[in-house]
Amino acid sequence: MSATLAQRALRLDWAAYGVLWIRLAFGSHALISGLNYFVPLFALGAGPDPSPIAAFQDEMTRVGLYGFIKVIEVVVGVLLLSNRLVAFAAVIEMPITVAISYLCIFVDGRPAIAFSGAREIFFNGVLLIAYSRYFLPLLDWRAEYSPIWSLRNNRSDAP
Repeated sequence: MSATLAQRALRLDWAAYGVLWIRLAFGSHALISGLNYFVPLFALGAGPDPSPIAAFQDEMTRVGLYGFIKVIEVVVGVLLLSNRLVAFAAVIEMPITVAISYLCIFVDGRPAIAFSGAREIFFNGVLLIAYSRYFLPLLDWRAEYSPIWSLRNNRSDAP
């Protein structure tokens, strides 16, 4: 016997809600972190015990890379919060996530900072897994040459 529309509406998909929550949390964090570089929203002082990561951040700022990373974070935050290009946003954020996680867990290592790094890699990893159907074709062992301008490449082949 099929479930009525009301019964289906009441059935909760906890995985979907979990992914939604992670997308919103990760997007909010990325947006606020990126914006905070350009418009100070939160004081991020060194405090009494400065992190060993500070020298690395200072050097990235000196060569102009840190500002570029913060622009990417703002874009990723907007995309995740607006539920647009989520798979793309997760992919472009992953190199930043790996760097942040490595620095937080292995370079700094303080419990609160290490947790932040672990959370970062977990959130991005969950989004990549949740949207994996867009990436699975990349694992084709014998991929066929199919440039975007090819007539064979049409939207019906897309995931």
